[in-house]
Amino acid sequence: MKKLFVYTILTVTAVCAGAFRAEAQEVAYSLPKTVVKLDVTAEREVFFAGPYAKYAKKYLGIDARESDRTQVKVLSVAIAPVVEADLAARYKLAAAGALDKVLALSAQGLVSMGGEEPLAPVEWRFKAVPQADFTGMALTSGIDTETKTLYKNVTTDTSFTRVAVSQDVVVEKSLEKRAAEAADIILSAREERFKITIGDTDATYSGEALGAAIAELTRIEKEYLTMFIGYTQKETFSRTFDVVPEKAGETRMYVAFRVSDEEGLTDADSFSGRPYYLEVAPESVPAAALGEPVKASSKLVPVNYRIPAICKVSLTDGKDQLISTRVPVYQMGVVAEMPVKLK
Repeated sequence: MKKLFVYTILTVTAVCAGAFRAEAQEVAYSLPKTVVKLDVTAEREVFFAGPYAKYAKKYLGIDARESDRTQVKVLSVAIAPVVEADLAARYKLAAAGALDKVLALSAQGLVSMGGEEPLAPVEWRFKAVPQADFTGMALTSGIDTETKTLYKNVTTDTSFTRVAVSQDVVVEKSLEKRAAEAADIILSAREERFKITIGDTDATYSGEALGAAIAELTRIEKEYLTMFIGYTQKETFSRTFDVVPEKAGETRMYVAFRVSDEEGLTDADSFSGRPYYLEVAPESVPAAALGEPVKASSKLVPVNYRIPAICKVSLTDGKDQLISTRVPVYQMGVVAEMPVKLK
């Protein structure tokens, strides 16, 4: 399986308080948390049974599916960690003259609460479910002419006499009769193609004419055969899902998304569909920092930051592992302090 190499870039925007007192230069920030983003691409396959499917065995000697079927399967999944602000871990720092040092900590986990952009909308719903369309697929005529005998009364001098009268009546062909006619055309096309191939025909074919004649007979056979064996229509679609690991530093299993033949890719809390699971297993949790904690003074200010835990993230369908990679998960790590020296 192809491994994904994910590079995470953390950025921070320090907000000098217009909302706070300008002379204090208060900076609002929050610690980061990791969201595991899954970009899923799936394929929907819709099979339409042919209208003559139940007669395929009788007239052509082949088995054909007699009912429509819709099936959805996952084609690919990409996993990437995305860092966002943890609003449950917010801090306010009054660091007069130390703003540049706060910005220097951005690579260690400081995330601004300001300037977030809204998420772009994600189109994930299916398009309208396609309907079977056999129009133009060499349909035989649906009507026929039958000769029926009708009777009418003829008046004589002494009595009424019933006289038989023949009349042509237009009637609708039965489905089986149309299937039989289509089967005859298929077999005739095969026989004619065979004769052309071995040269057993009155007409002489050569060069491009030979190829064109065989191609046309093949096309006719294929179109009529579709009326028996049906056809398949496929389309691909994508959707993005987010999984937010919990802070507990232990292996956890999450339902990442579900796959439904009727609804496509659905959320984890959907009531229908086959679940796909995301397992987050920390390889190790950073140890507590050694030494004495930073004490605030007139010259030093403690600044909190997070050291992420490196986790193995795996996606399974309940039986097979589809993808696995290593991801830094901030909320499963530890919170540490860094002293900032005031100017």
